[in-house]
Amino acid sequence: MPRKPNHPPIACEFFVWRLIDRDGVFYADGRSAKHDLGKHSLGTRDREQAIAQLKKLDRQKAVELGLTEAVLTPVIDDISIADGWKFYLDFSGRSDVQGGVSPSTLKRYSAVRDKHVKFCARHGITSWNAFDANWIQKYGNWLSKQHAYRTEYFELTLLKSVMSWLIKKQHLPTASRFHFPLRKPQGTDTYCYSLSEVSAMVDHCKRISTLAWLGHVIVALAHTGLRVGELAVLRWSDVSLIQNSIRVADERASRRKREARTVRTTKGRRSRVIPLHPVLKAVFLTIPKQADGYVFHAAMGGRLRPRNVLQAFIDEVIEPLKTKFPTPADEIGFEHGRVHSFRHFFCSQCFLGGASEGEIREWLGHRDSKMVEHYRHLRNDDAQRKMERIEFLDRVDNHPGDVA
Repeated sequence: MPRKPNHPPIACEFFVWRLIDRDGVFYADGRSAKHDLGKHSLGTRDREQAIAQLKKLDRQKAVELGLTEAVLTPVIDDISIADGWKFYLDFSGRSDVQGGVSPSTLKRYSAVRDKHVKFCARHGITSWNAFDANWIQKYGNWLSKQHAYRTEYFELTLLKSVMSWLIKKQHLPTASRFHFPLRKPQGTDTYCYSLSEVSAMVDHCKRISTLAWLGHVIVALAHTGLRVGELAVLRWSDVSLIQNSIRVADERASRRKREARTVRTTKGRRSRVIPLHPVLKAVFLTIPKQADGYVFHAAMGGRLRPRNVLQAFIDEVIEPLKTKFPTPADEIGFEHGRVHSFRHFFCSQCFLGGASEGEIREWLGHRDSKMVEHYRHLRNDDAQRKMERIEFLDRVDNHPGDVA
């Protein structure tokens, strides 16, 4: 019969205990101490939780033996799945000045909440204390069968954040904490256009008079890296043709803008300035100014709506040109490109043009950007030119044919 491993004793505040692992569940053995403290199940398979429970048991036994007085501590009741989510979403939805998330982010959180609540109800899980590492693993496996890797990572990370917040706010005991590492997704699925593809799109829109407005939008997105939502609310007052700059405004701190319901915000929560490229400046000089003050407008002169721009772009540009730029089977190619892809194109071209990483982050509105890091090494043709300038052999004494 195999001998059980010796566990080093654990010295708590009052007694010395041995921690026993029986079929994955931790037990506290205090029978070898001066006082026979007995053997007790700690009710967990997680070592960190077991240690936390052991410290409580140690003080409890000391109180029973009269070695210390009982300390009145607030009792933390378990919290239901629904109530835990309500508290967390109420906290996340606090005002901007208090650090609350944006309405769109809160909407994403609510969608995760709805999915998680249904899952727990289906499996009879009524409280957050019962949703342990074992259940979060099962939930992740369930998500992976119907959602992309990034979606699974986002939702599991959010669940971990909710539990950490509930523990921090004492809605859950510290013993509810568990370690559950996740592998962060690498790279991106967003297609990055090539120079020839963007040029072809602009030429396509120039040839069709009804697509002139869309051609202007494409040129602007490709030369600024703006999100389409930011481009849609760009005003002539943000454009300086003298200083050759574009200001992307975050106006959430403006009381008058809020009262007028015309406040503009950015994802990075701060304004930024982008240098105006000569090609885009030439386009600005051809766009007639309208009374509403916005730079870009839709086909019939109405306000630019991001959703409508995306649909028109797919129908009028991607579809007609996808045969010219065929996508290899099982790969991400031109036909998968979308409006947001121009942001990646801008980043890529800026690196090829010699802009620094700090400059590109500032233009994109990122404090720390994985996208910028990714596109630093994107273009194979640029890398090939650099590789060809590097010498690895003495060109006089050695020749490729001499290598064994």
